[in-house]
Amino acid sequence: MREGQPRRDNLYYAANLIGLSVIGYRLVAIFLQAALSAALDANLPGASAQNPVGIPVAAAALINCLATAVNLALPILWLRRSARPLALAPLALRRPGRVAAAALPLFLCYTTLCSVAANLMRMLLGLGGYVPPASTTLPEGAGPLALSFLSICVIPAIGEELFFRGTIQRLLTPYGDWFAIIVSSVLFALLHADLSQIPSIFALSLFLGYIVAAYGNVADAMLLHFFNNASGFLQLWARQQMDGTNVMALTAILFTFYFGAGLTVLIVLLRRRRPLPKLPRYPTRKNRMGRTERLLSAPFFTITLLLLILTCLMEYFR
Repeated sequence: MREGQPRRDNLYYAANLIGLSVIGYRLVAIFLQAALSAALDANLPGASAQNPVGIPVAAAALINCLATAVNLALPILWLRRSARPLALAPLALRRPGRVAAAALPLFLCYTTLCSVAANLMRMLLGLGGYVPPASTTLPEGAGPLALSFLSICVIPAIGEELFFRGTIQRLLTPYGDWFAIIVSSVLFALLHADLSQIPSIFALSLFLGYIVAAYGNVADAMLLHFFNNASGFLQLWARQQMDGTNVMALTAILFTFYFGAGLTVLIVLLRRRRPLPKLPRYPTRKNRMGRTERLLSAPFFTITLLLLILTCLMEYFR
C-alpha cells in the first residue's frame, strides 16, 4: 500500500457486497415471478405465477423448481465473484459424517421446540389481526409432487446454505465467528418475511451457523436443513391428504420421536462429558470503531436491512 493512501476497510466492503447480494436475491425473485406471470397470462388471460392455469401441473412444478434454483444461484455467483479481493479461505464442502449424524437428532428436537414457539407467536400476533402468509399447495401426482419436493426441500437446503453459511457467514468470519453467525442469521430470518416465524428461524440459523463455524463443513448444515424442510413437507402433505385426527396423530408421533431422539443424544453426550467446541473470541481493539458500527456504516447493507424490516412490518398491516 502506498504511503498516505487510506487503508480499505474490508468489513465495510464485505457488508456492502452482502447488502447488494441480499437485495439482488429479492429483486431476482420479483423479476422471475413477474416474467412468469406475464408469460402465463399471454398463454391464458388471468393466469399467473400464483395461479399457473393453462399449463400441465408437472410443467408448472418444473418451472417453479428451475426458478428457485436460478433465484439462489445468481446472487451466490455474483457475491463469490465480487468477494475475490478479500481472499477468502476455500469453501469447506465435505461429505457429511459423524458430526451431522450426532447433530441431526438434536437439531430435529430443536426445530420441534422452535415450531411450538412459532405457533405460540402466531397465536399472539393473531390477537392483533395478523394473518400469516398462505401455505404452499402441493400438486397431485407423483411427478409434480417430486418436483415440488426438490423446490421446497432439496434446492433451498443446498442453495441457502451456500448463500448464508457458505458465503455471507464466511465473509464475516474474520471479524468473529459469533458476529458472523448472528448477522447472517438476522438476514436469513428477515428474508422469510413471516413475523410469526422470524424468532424461530433466527434460532434455527444460529444452530446451523454454529455447526459450520465449529466443524468447518457446510455440507453438515445442508443435511440438517434438508431434514428440517423434509419434515415440514411431510406435515404439509399430511394436512392436504389426511383428516384432522390423522394429522394430529402424525404430528404427535413426529414430536415424540424428534424430542425423544434429541433428548437421548443429549444425555449420551453429557455422560461422555465431551464439551462442545468453543468458538474463538474476537479481540476487542481500543480506540477503533466497533464491528457493528462499521457494518451499519455500509450504506447498501443498512438500506437492505431496513427494507427487510419494513417488508416484515408491512406483512403485519396488510
